[in-house]
Amino acid sequence: MNVDAKKYWNSYYEEHAFATGKAPLDFLLKMQARMQKGRVLDVAMGEGINSVYLAQKGYKVDGFDISETACRRARELARDTGVELTIKCTDMDMYLLGIMQYDAVIMTYFKPSVLRYYPELIKSLKQGGTLLLESYHVDALEEAIPKEESYRDCYFNTNELLPNLRGMLLLYYHEGKVNGRQVVRCFAKKPIDRHAAKFDLFDMQTKQDKQGKSQQLELAEKLFKK
Repeated sequence: MNVDAKKYWNSYYEEHAFATGKAPLDFLLKMQARMQKGRVLDVAMGEGINSVYLAQKGYKVDGFDISETACRRARELARDTGVELTIKCTDMDMYLLGIMQYDAVIMTYFKPSVLRYYPELIKSLKQGGTLLLESYHVDALEEAIPKEESYRDCYFNTNELLPNLRGMLLLYYHEGKVNGRQVVRCFAKKPIDRHAAKFDLFDMQTKQDKQGKSQQLELAEKLFKK
């Protein structure tokens, strides 16, 4: 775990409790009806505002964040709202993603520091699963971020995201000013693979949770190794 990143984000959340309020992201509100129903992962969930909203909509929500302060607030918000979240205080290096584990993934105001995270997130989506992303565009950057502080970098260059979503169906993509902020917004869907459909792999993570490593999971591992 990046100690500097943990220290920075703990300090940030100590000084900025629910800085933007407790309402979920506007883009999530607009796209939620198009999201695949079921189990969702909230990457770098912060104080859990979007996670709580999705739990209220009937999703089973897993989320993680490197900041202990943010995770504590997320647990408190869930408790006060009367919903359940599965929360881990960790960074992306330590969060284990299964194959076809989630029906949806959301990633807001976080930019993976390592490119391999993108294919791992895509593999974690079930067939037909959806990915929602919103973060800052580099035009919103007010000062250069030193390389050693890359954990503060939530800013995407023009078209930087697109090559990392190869194989996904882009249902919505926008770079530009929204509500006075320069942002990148993306909503994508994982296409249904005919081989996965043939072997009934859509619900394999659920089956694995219930009965250990399933035949479907073994087939999926062979499929993705091709």
